[in-house]
Amino acid sequence: MQAFMRFTALIIAAIMQFAGLPFALNGVTPEPIDLNDGGDPVIVEDGGNTYYTFTTGGGIDIRKITAYNDTSLIEQKTVYWAGNDGITGSIWAPEIHKIGDRWYIVACAEFNEDAVPKGVMPERKSEEPHSDYYRYGFVLESKTEDIFGEYEFKAYLAPDGLNNIDGTYLQKDGKLYYVCSAYVDVAHQCIYIAEMKNPYTLKTDENGKNNAVMLSRPQRSWEKHGWWVNEGPAVLYKNDAVYIVYSASGYSSGEYCMGMLTLKGDNVMKKSSWSKSLGKVFGKGNGLYHTGHCSFLYRENGDIYMVYHATNNPDFSVKRRCTYIKKLEFLGDYPLLNM
Repeated sequence: MQAFMRFTALIIAAIMQFAGLPFALNGVTPEPIDLNDGGDPVIVEDGGNTYYTFTTGGGIDIRKITAYNDTSLIEQKTVYWAGNDGITGSIWAPEIHKIGDRWYIVACAEFNEDAVPKGVMPERKSEEPHSDYYRYGFVLESKTEDIFGEYEFKAYLAPDGLNNIDGTYLQKDGKLYYVCSAYVDVAHQCIYIAEMKNPYTLKTDENGKNNAVMLSRPQRSWEKHGWWVNEGPAVLYKNDAVYIVYSASGYSSGEYCMGMLTLKGDNVMKKSSWSKSLGKVFGKGNGLYHTGHCSFLYRENGDIYMVYHATNNPDFSVKRRCTYIKKLEFLGDYPLLNM
């Protein structure tokens, strides 16, 4: 009977998520694992230790914490500061990835106009000056295998000249891809993908083009509150299935939420290979607001956790973006973010 009830709950959750009703079934308000005002949280485990980072704005901090669900601080190191390599500030959404025997930090920032070219914004309606024209992703590489060691700036990333934020990696069939939120106009962001030669270099063709592909643009009402946004892509793997969970609508609109792309074909560089969720797959509810910008933690026991930020106040002006974590449930390989 217990197994039947659990299976029934999974089916109901899948139907609710497919219909765009992303509310947890138990009605219980989750407790944050970190009450500090952060945003864009990432947790990784390595060698029996747990590490945590989030947006601080002026630099990139790595925190060694007690456990994946306990952010009590053991040790902290600032590994990068604004003011270096042409970066003027607004360092957002740092992510930590181990590829081979090195650690890579992918983040985004506003650059000095003398350090990088002005971005293309292919659908721009105005030439008015705006800091988004000089906002790009960038990559740091560790000099050793030590996550707390020294890092060096490797490159800024501008697939086909696009201004972009919230970059992450997608790995499939031995190839590496850069997935990001790129600006097609000021306050109009879409999800793009581009193949990479290595963790800090975009692949180019004989004409020097990266051939970046737009996978998703704000089309549905739940993606257009405040301003038109698809941002914060996070890649989720379950066996052979691949998903991109992204944030939609303006982060301060009160309707910030998450949508999901599901890989249906074999070629990740074809838009037709991806299917977008009809509705949001996770959003405000059970006392939480402004829910978004997630990442995924893969534990050694096979459990997968979603790490995300949210507030407990519908008024963003009095917000504190706290960090939450939830164990994911699956129906087969299909993730139930709302369960």
